[in-house]
Amino acid sequence: MIDKIRSILKQANIDIWNIRELSTSSRELFFIRKDLDMNRAKKVRSYTLTVYRDFQDEGNSCKGSATLKLTPSMDESEIRAKVEKAYYAASFVKNPFYPLPSPGKTERNGQQEKSHDFQKSLDDLSGLTKSLYKNDVHELGGINSAEIFLSSNSYRILNSEGIDVSYSKNRKDIELICDWKEEGADVELYNMFSFSDNCPELVEEECRKQIEHCRLRAQASPATELKSVNVILGGNAIIDLMGFYLSQTTAKNKYEKLSSAEKGKVFQGDNVRGDLISLTLDPAIPGSSYASPFDTDGISLKQIPLLEKGVVRQFHGSLQYSHYLNIPPTGKIKSFTVARGDGRFEELKKEPYVEILTFSDFQMDNLTGDFGGEIRLALYFDGKKVSPITGATLSACLFDIQDEIYLSGDIIRKENYQGPKSLMFKNGHIAGS
Repeated sequence: MIDKIRSILKQANIDIWNIRELSTSSRELFFIRKDLDMNRAKKVRSYTLTVYRDFQDEGNSCKGSATLKLTPSMDESEIRAKVEKAYYAASFVKNPFYPLPSPGKTERNGQQEKSHDFQKSLDDLSGLTKSLYKNDVHELGGINSAEIFLSSNSYRILNSEGIDVSYSKNRKDIELICDWKEEGADVELYNMFSFSDNCPELVEEECRKQIEHCRLRAQASPATELKSVNVILGGNAIIDLMGFYLSQTTAKNKYEKLSSAEKGKVFQGDNVRGDLISLTLDPAIPGSSYASPFDTDGISLKQIPLLEKGVVRQFHGSLQYSHYLNIPPTGKIKSFTVARGDGRFEELKKEPYVEILTFSDFQMDNLTGDFGGEIRLALYFDGKKVSPITGATLSACLFDIQDEIYLSGDIIRKENYQGPKSLMFKNGHIAGS
């Protein structure tokens, strides 16, 4: 298929291109309660082709591009028609010129990364299922349904400059719906999480935590309005909040003047009273399904410090926007680590706080810094006791609170994130009934 695509590109006189091949073998299990309802497998191969076009526009050097999806089932005439249409469309995209990466830009060109053993993952399915249901032992609630996805993904990236790199990795996704019925309350909560290596402790903990959240939600009381209270966020919310700093330091946002970050300056302000954030891009977080040795351009990836004690060390991103800023290209890295706090978080937990465990739909705007959502479940500590509450909303802006954020000392590893389990900010406002 790759030979066919390259032949068509040559016949069409298209000499600047990028081809990405993805081969996936997958297994999917669907459970209702503890009974296996469906078990299916599939193999899929797909191709993503980007064609580029260099041209002049009013004396300016431009590079246009267009991306299309191809499948092995397409015949040669169908592929040729789609390629020619995409190449024509590229002539209307007037991005300033940028080069494509060449083999000199990557340290491991042509190297096949160590293949992950998909068969071993299949053999461990029974153990994975056992871990999933280990904590499903309650009479009033548990797992309503669950779906387990296992996939083995093999990637190959080629371009017209001579890059030809390959690697493979496994991915596991689990979707959970847990419920709890107690004293007239009937609660369901949804969760999805992913990982690459076998990690029974993660699966057991995610399931235990979700069932516990269902129980607490069934017992929760409607929240009243709380002003100037310490607010604790964890789970997916802290990943999204720390992702704000990832976004603010992208070469694209800096080039397009959408970021206020300045290299060599503290991003959190001039008078930081909380923890100064240290954040590092890490393409090889153990167990992360986002780990990757190369980006989609074929650039070799490595650790990149972005923030050190709040100070912006460098910007990151694709070859295109790195070229525009005249900085070394880091490649597109999706996973990152954040350093733990200095211990004040644990001291502040002695004061009244609201710890938000789940949102209906948490929203984070990476440009304005605004975040918030409807609270499905939180724990309110009034200084003496902890009570579950629900039915309130939270809204705030990171630009307003980032000078006094406190990070926990315990570390979690989840999705594309490794860092503090929770963060706290002061003087939060919970809008309740």
